[in-house]
Amino acid sequence: MKTLTIFTTLLAATAAKKCIVKPTDAGENSEIEVNGKIEDGNIDSGVEDDTPSSPSNPSNPTVPGNSTVANPDDPIDLKTIDYGDNVDMTDVKKLPADFKWGAATAAYQIEGAWNEGGRGESVWDHFTHEYSENVESGNRSIDFSTNGDRACNSYELFEEDIKMLKVMNAKYYRFSISWSRIFPEGVAEKDEEGNWLVNEEGAQYYDNLIDILIENDITPFVTLYHWDLPYALHEKYGGWLDYRSQYDFANYAEYCFERYGDRVKNWITINEPWVNCVSGYRLGPGKAPYRCTAEPSRFTNATALSGCSYEIGPTKYTKDSEELPKDRAPQKLEDVWCSHNILLGHAQAVKVYREKFQKEQKGLIGITIDGEAQIPWVEPGMSNKEYENNKKYANLAAEFRIGWYSDPPMTGDYPASVKERMGKDLPEFTEEEKAMLKGSSDFLGWNTYTAHWAAQLKNEDGSYVEPPTAEEANFDNSKKDMWDDNCKGRGDGWTCIPPTLGSQAGSSWNTKFAPTIRVGLNWFNNRYKGLIKNGIVITENGCAQPNYKVARANDEVTKKYFESIGQPQYADTYTEEDIEKEGDLEGPLMNDKYRIDWYDQYLKNLRLAYAVDGIDVRGYMAWSLIDNFEWENGYETRFGMTYIDFYNDEELTRHPKESLKHLGEWYKENVEQA
Repeated sequence: MKTLTIFTTLLAATAAKKCIVKPTDAGENSEIEVNGKIEDGNIDSGVEDDTPSSPSNPSNPTVPGNSTVANPDDPIDLKTIDYGDNVDMTDVKKLPADFKWGAATAAYQIEGAWNEGGRGESVWDHFTHEYSENVESGNRSIDFSTNGDRACNSYELFEEDIKMLKVMNAKYYRFSISWSRIFPEGVAEKDEEGNWLVNEEGAQYYDNLIDILIENDITPFVTLYHWDLPYALHEKYGGWLDYRSQYDFANYAEYCFERYGDRVKNWITINEPWVNCVSGYRLGPGKAPYRCTAEPSRFTNATALSGCSYEIGPTKYTKDSEELPKDRAPQKLEDVWCSHNILLGHAQAVKVYREKFQKEQKGLIGITIDGEAQIPWVEPGMSNKEYENNKKYANLAAEFRIGWYSDPPMTGDYPASVKERMGKDLPEFTEEEKAMLKGSSDFLGWNTYTAHWAAQLKNEDGSYVEPPTAEEANFDNSKKDMWDDNCKGRGDGWTCIPPTLGSQAGSSWNTKFAPTIRVGLNWFNNRYKGLIKNGIVITENGCAQPNYKVARANDEVTKKYFESIGQPQYADTYTEEDIEKEGDLEGPLMNDKYRIDWYDQYLKNLRLAYAVDGIDVRGYMAWSLIDNFEWENGYETRFGMTYIDFYNDEELTRHPKESLKHLGEWYKENVEQA
């Protein structure tokens, strides 16, 4: 069998690895087997070196040592673009017995009990109540249909969730702690006697959850922050926009380490800082606190139930910066400053853990970032030169989308390309902050769903849009020559215009393209060689199935595109019968074949990354264990492997879907059993 085919955007290749590559002048079934080096034959390896990027030279790729080089003006041989996943897995090494296998959830999406047991208000509580029409709902007559007030009621039904974990043979459960359930005002402090001023009832809830998980031989994997900032801190100083947030977060984290660290050995500080900051403080309105770029609707209509928000506390980005007034319109670069301070919050929490707890508790701590692996755009007739240029831009796009958040915890600073292209619009870390950030993630968590195509933009006359010069470097110009997306255009409501990079799943941003997980793992491995001491954990992966809100059955445009480049399997076309219908328990809502195929394809690529590419990937957390409140998409966008009838079942009974049972069997067949 093939041990490895070099596929188009694997940005790292281990030299000592045995692999098979395809020469461009060989027949369709010809292969060249090599050991330890690349032999003769023109190949499309996508291998990049570690040379820092610059605005005029996005990635400086190395050229494999071929004896012949394809003519740059000739059309690319599409046969050389192969993602290497069309293989028989019979003889492929299984994942190790200590592989961290489980499922994931988030507090606001499942707990409910938003004002019970002493819990304080979070930004999601406040803004979904104030701006309810920012959330999709199939039935607005139901007051909880646009918020997490009740959600799955896991605050009371967490033992039912654990039963579902047992169905999938989960050994780990990734859940998050609600900061405002423990410290309602967001401030973690002690009294004069040194006792924490904590909401004991809220803290006890997590004691109970952790203890019963351990009783069931399931290891807790705890996220400290999954977007539900205490509203009191937003009102006090603007939340993550203010430099003080990093210290309040570190104090809250210290309490959690002290109380739960005897049993919790796997910590995630921050979940998806990009989504929290970019979607919460620029794009949208999608994510709370709805600080998007349009003028706040309540400036002109005080009773508006949708739109961007202006409610915010007085804010200082840094200790020495001027204070911005409260209740102001969203400002340019809020997402950039949020990102800066949330990364420092991560580092401050890790500093506390390492100085006070890690040696005794012997746990691991890291950050979870998200982001799409970048795939160079290709089409029939494209020249080798243009394709190589698109590979450079794929790496550049990954540096902006992923490296912006993964580089600081690994290397101590932002990517060189981001700094050069952003200019003075990018905050700078002090030398002390760089030292604190560098190496601050014991493991790297990655939430991966879809991939993006990438290319250099062109003018109407076909010439390339030039990168920004040093004088032009700023936020607005930083990506002026870059394109990356998983579809060739966008319509109303951010809907994709095909072709799409894989079939359209049940969220407008999500398409099924399984090689993304292997491409991304190799990108991380190449970029951070020797820096990720305890491997990479896939902390989220999954999909909402095509549904009445988002679907594209019989997508002939995408099908024809993938056929044109010789990859028909990735079109993954489906029919109307595969679309979920609310209330139809006899159809794909429960017999979720699209989701099963999703998991099979992505997990196959993960296993290949481990067994063939030698990537140190140590865990996989399926998203999500149960249907839940899917943020701005409400309750009818279902990522869960467990069905809940939110509107008609007062008991919120858990019903395992076929995908949950399927993953239970997948674990037994693909992971070494101790």
